[in-house]
Amino acid sequence: MTAVTKTLRLSGGSERSIEDAISTVLARAATSIEDLSTFEIVRVGGTVDGSGVPATYEVTLDITFGVRDNP
Repeated sequence: MTAVTKTLRLSGGSERSIEDAISTVLARAATSIEDLSTFEIVRVGGTVDGSGVPATYEVTLDITFGVRDNP
């Protein structure tokens, strides 16, 4: 039988870095979704403070996981 996957779009952020924002989204997803297999970055953005320094980093990811067969 061919494997079936599902893809969800999730967003999240961090005050530290883009990498930390990605890790935060993936870690949170892993608490409720089993069999995570891949992710793709859809969007990267953030906010800037008054002096032009990045204040927050925000990412949107497409996260793919396997769909289980019913026994």
